[in-house]
Amino acid sequence: MNMDEIYGGDDELTNEEILELMSKPNPHGLEPFGEDWEKEMDMHPLFMDKVPQEVIDGTLDRRKWPLLASHLDMMYDDEDDLEGSARSYKDDGNVEYKKGTKEGYLKAIISYTEGLNKKCDNAELNSQLLCNRAAAQYLIGNYRRATQDCEKALKLNPGYMKAISRAAQAQLKLGNRKAVIDWCDRALAIDKHNKEMIQLKVKTLQRIKEEERNERKRAAIEAKEKRTNAMLLEAFRLRELNLYLPDPEESDEEEVEEERNDRLIESVKGSSHGHVTLTETGELVWPVRLLYPEYATSDVIQQFSELHSLSDHLSYMFPPQGESPEWDSAKEYVLSKLCVIYNSGSEKIELNTESSLLELFNKHNILIVGGIPTFEVFVKGSDSYNKNVLRGS
Repeated sequence: MNMDEIYGGDDELTNEEILELMSKPNPHGLEPFGEDWEKEMDMHPLFMDKVPQEVIDGTLDRRKWPLLASHLDMMYDDEDDLEGSARSYKDDGNVEYKKGTKEGYLKAIISYTEGLNKKCDNAELNSQLLCNRAAAQYLIGNYRRATQDCEKALKLNPGYMKAISRAAQAQLKLGNRKAVIDWCDRALAIDKHNKEMIQLKVKTLQRIKEEERNERKRAAIEAKEKRTNAMLLEAFRLRELNLYLPDPEESDEEEVEEERNDRLIESVKGSSHGHVTLTETGELVWPVRLLYPEYATSDVIQQFSELHSLSDHLSYMFPPQGESPEWDSAKEYVLSKLCVIYNSGSEKIELNTESSLLELFNKHNILIVGGIPTFEVFVKGSDSYNKNVLRGS
C-alpha cells in the first residue's frame, strides 16, 4: 500500500493553509477566536519565534508549557523512535482538541498531521491519528476531509468502529443519506447490536422516506399548477383578453412561446392582492382595484367573477344597501350617483355598471396590468368628476 496515500497528500491541509484559515472570518458558525489567540499560538512549539527564557534557565513549568515540554521530551528521545514521536504528537493534539475551541481543533489537526508524517509502522496508532484528525475536521465543518480520514483509518484498521461512526456522521452533515445507510450497514456487519448505528440507520431511513414523500407532493403540486396555468392561458386566448406583458430581458435568443407564456402567467399572478383563478365551471375570477381619485384612496375586490357587473359589487359597498366608507365624510358616494371610468391612457371611458366584467373587457379592450383590472370611481357632477372626467377627456 502507498504510504503517502494513507498519511496525506494533496487533500490534506498544510500548516500554512491552517494558519490562513484561522485568519479568515469563521465560515462554520462557531465561536470567533478570542483576543488572546495569537498569544496562544506563540506558546505552541510549532509557531514560537524564540525559545522561552525558562528553557534556557532550566526552570520550565510543565503545567504552563505542556506542549513545549512534550516537544522537549521528544528532542531527547531516540531519533529513530518514530512511534514515540508520533504518539507525542497525538497527545499534543488531544490536549488542543479537548479545549473545545475552533483554534484548538485547528492546532489539533496540525499535531495529528505531524504525527502521521512520522510514518511509523504502528498501524493502530496511525489509524487513531487519522480518526482523531477526522473528529477535529468534523468540528470545524470539513465533513468531506473528515470522511476521507476515516476511510484512510479503515484501510489500516478495517474494524475501527469509531472511524465508521464518524464517517457516517460526516456524511449525515453533508446530506448524503444513502451514504449514511452504507456506513451504518458496514458497522452493523461488524456489530449487529451497535445501538448508535441502529438508531442512526432507523432515523436516516425515516428521513429518506419523508424526503421522498415530500418530493412526491412537490411534484404533484407542480404538475397541478402546470395544468392550471395551461387552462388559464387557454381561457385568456378564447376571450381574446388584452393582457399587459412586460418586455423580456435583453437576450440574443428569440423568445419561444413557452417562455412568453411563463412571463404572462408570472405577470397576471404578480399582484399582492391575489390573482386571477379559473373555477370548475370555467369562470375567470379576478381581483379588481377601484380608485377614488378625489380622496386618493382605493379598494380591492378580491373575488370578482367575470360574469358579475360593477353594480353587483358597488351595491354592497355604498348606500343605500351598504354603509358609507369612513373617508366619505360628506356622504356623497351613493350607488345612484356613482360613475365608473376606465382610463386607457389616451381617453377616459365611462362604463356601463350593469354590464358584466367580461363584456366590459371585450367592448373596451381593457388593458389588464399586473393581473388586476383597475377602474376609477367618481360622484357624477362633483368637482372631481368635472375636472378628471369631463375636462380630462
